Amino acid sequence: MSEWIRIKGARQHNLQNVDVDFPRGVMTAVSGLSGSGKSSLVFDTLYAEGQRCYVESLSTYARQFLARLPKPDVDWIDGISPAIAIEQRNAVTSGRSTVGTVTEINDYLRVLWARAGRLYCPDCDIRVEKDTPATVWRALRKEHENGARLMVCFPMDIASESGAVGWWEPLLAQGFQRAVLREELVRLDEAAEGAWPVPEPGEIIDVVVDRLKLTANTRSRFIEAAELALEQANGRVAVRLLEPAGRHEFSSHLTCNGCGRVFPELTPRLFSFNSPEGACPACNGFGNKLEFDENKIIPDPELSLREGAIKPWATEAFGRQFTGLLRFCARAKIPADVPFAKLKRKQQLLVLEGGDNLYEGVIPYLVNMRKEMKKGHHRFFTRRFMGDTLCRSCGGSRLRSEAKAVRLQGMNLGQVGAMSVEEALGRIEGIRLSKAAAEAAGEVRDDVLHRLRFLDRVGLGYLTLDRLTRTLSGGEAQRIHLANALGSRLVDTLYVLDEPTCGLHAGDVERLIATLRELVEGGNTVVVVEHDLAVLRAAEHFVELGPGAGTHGGNIVYQGPLAALMDKGDTLTARHMRGDVPHRAGDERRERPDQWLTIKGARLHNLRNVDVKLPLQRFVVLTGISGSGKSSLMNGCLHDGLMTRVVGGMGRAFPFTSIQGGHAVDKVVKVDQTPIGKTSRSNPATYLQILGPIRDLFAGAPESLARGYAPGRFSFNTAGGRCASCQGMGYHRVEMQFMADITVPCEDCRGRRFNGSTLEVLYKGLNIAQVLDLTIEQALGFFADVSAISQRLWLLKKVGLGYRRLDRGPGARRWPPRGAGGGSGDARGCRPEQEIHHRPIPASPSATLLILAGPSGPGWHGRRPLLVAYPWWHVLCKILPHGPIRRRENHGSH
Repeated sequence: MSEWIRIKGARQHNLQNVDVDFPRGVMTAVSGLSGSGKSSLVFDTLYAEGQRCYVESLSTYARQFLARLPKPDVDWIDGISPAIAIEQRNAVTSGRSTVGTVTEINDYLRVLWARAGRLYCPDCDIRVEKDTPATVWRALRKEHENGARLMVCFPMDIASESGAVGWWEPLLAQGFQRAVLREELVRLDEAAEGAWPVPEPGEIIDVVVDRLKLTANTRSRFIEAAELALEQANGRVAVRLLEPAGRHEFSSHLTCNGCGRVFPELTPRLFSFNSPEGACPACNGFGNKLEFDENKIIPDPELSLREGAIKPWATEAFGRQFTGLLRFCARAKIPADVPFAKLKRKQQLLVLEGGDNLYEGVIPYLVNMRKEMKKGHHRFFTRRFMGDTLCRSCGGSRLRSEAKAVRLQGMNLGQVGAMSVEEALGRIEGIRLSKAAAEAAGEVRDDVLHRLRFLDRVGLGYLTLDRLTRTLSGGEAQRIHLANALGSRLVDTLYVLDEPTCGLHAGDVERLIATLRELVEGGNTVVVVEHDLAVLRAAEHFVELGPGAGTHGGNIVYQGPLAALMDKGDTLTARHMRGDVPHRAGDERRERPDQWLTIKGARLHNLRNVDVKLPLQRFVVLTGISGSGKSSLMNGCLHDGLMTRVVGGMGRAFPFTSIQGGHAVDKVVKVDQTPIGKTSRSNPATYLQILGPIRDLFAGAPESLARGYAPGRFSFNTAGGRCASCQGMGYHRVEMQFMADITVPCEDCRGRRFNGSTLEVLYKGLNIAQVLDLTIEQALGFFADVSAISQRLWLLKKVGLGYRRLDRGPGARRWPPRGAGGGSGDARGCRPEQEIHHRPIPASPSATLLILAGPSGPGWHGRRPLLVAYPWWHVLCKILPHGPIRRRENHGSH
């Protein structure tokens, strides 16, 4: 195969018929400012063709859709390998997906615990294991002296009175002669003659199989008798000692010898919380339950009971219950004028759960109200005081008690799941397996260690294995997929990555680079879209696109070794890396602020009861290494706390002691990397609320008036004007069984969303589909005379998104899509635009908290508009004097 991947005549999206060569078996970095065509080249051309080449090797069922898949707009591509894309997004929404499941570490741990774990009865703390004739023999030889006289029996249960009649007859027919009934040795022929009493239902009779002495010469005879007993009694055997008298019962099943509890077989499914066999029956494997939450019943524990600390009974409608509470406090000598937080825990529980026959308790009252539902609003009223609380049965481990009873060197699987990757790595490395266990599970243990090391190597050692995947950032999800790629150990594969350093502190980047090099050393090709200087310097090959964005970009301004670019290159990247472009300082420093926002006692996740003081009406930056607690402070404490306490949202229990100064904030806006479109029909036009005015313009066109078309005719969300075949989606989704679903353009509307009659209506010479295909910069000129549209489009251009189209490309399931050349930064650019639009400048002194999560995604020329020179900084400055604080989390150091 060729040593190069050659692309000839690439014209996808804004690419200008470019030719690019990527060397195989090395790491290539692709850079350029936002909108220059990096994603169009790397993902929509290179990766798309690599995926097609792979699908061509699959079944006929898969290949039948190739003719319908749109090919990349390129003349030809040569030397490409099967491709895997590792993108910067987290599409997981399931509450069952965790770091352990998505990395397959849980799968290996389940096998390891099933093969090498030891079962202990949770009631007796006695080792439970299967007995065989050989293990029974060894146990007796170890416990009793040589030559001890014994009888090998099998127990027979008398289930009913009818079973007690003639119980000896089948035994005599099988050749058995003796049995132990009520501690007396009886002959079965005598029992048949009525010499012995009839056993009662529920009694156990030990039928004698053999009588012998415990010596080395009788081993084979004992094992033969024990095998027969196990066969007769469905896996049970009883051994009765004659001198001294005693009885031992053994089982070939997992049965506790202390209490008789029977346990299921130790299979991998028993340790899976996604399986009915292993999931906690109380919470169905979710680890939490919807129950009444003490923190919502008592939102302000600084209030006393008399001041209304019990939120459900704080209104006049519940005066009777409130009076009963005060009377109970008088009887139980609970002070009603002391803050609830200062009451003893026992007193708090009496108030919540009840203490005598005259006082029901707050929680039982709410439970009964929800259960009876005498009025329709009771359901909504009680729901306000419920939340996801830790399951009391499994303690959040998600596993049933039988699964947690299996230990490996003192640890159950639930405890391992609660560990961080770094801690679990150390504990699993310390496991010492016996020779038999090593033969059964040694390779599985090695696979667990390999995957844990990969996660630690990409900078995710701080994540716990039971962390929900949907709570991860886009950068964390991408690095998990990167660790999975290392664990798969594929060769001759093309890996395509999208800004893997996003969310990483500069101190963690070197570990990521080492991981990428390990992929290359494994015989793979790595192409990474990146702006980080350390990654660019580590790449053997460099490609830069530009010189501008959108229609001003799409050209290859440089390709080759980075050293040559640094020596004599005249591109934006070269000038910024050499320091030729002076760094412009921000606006002049403001005076010391008069107002502050203070968070006291923040303790979410790994936050150690910290106090943070943030100035109002200022631009504040939060930084720190990965896993240091930035997101916990920003999202779980600052954002959720203000949404709950100040703005009135129904947030979680407060992971902090207090927030001071929150009265100055009346609105909270969070800008992160998540797609802003909540449905597959969302696009920039719908999100920015300009599609409505556009529909009104088309409805007012002469052709529309003649046909009687209303504005709804030009909506792809309602029937009438949209394509009936694809329901206005512009594409069809095809299920590919064991592969990810693919989307193909609609054959009727060819991705335009609307039917032919609707497209016949023109406004300024364009139909509705052509208007939605305009870029923001083009639409700004097209709608220059329509202020309701042009004002918003102008602001989008100011934040650097002038190259974006009003509608996303067909096949993209959520906006901003990969297929339309957009990244997560596009979504971040639109939220400040909406904030400005809804808060005209100059504005009243209303207070908005704008939280930005890692906004520095574009290249150096893009970061200057973002932070210093043009769009974002000017956008923020337009809001900053009129609101308290703009808080930004970032790692970028350029």
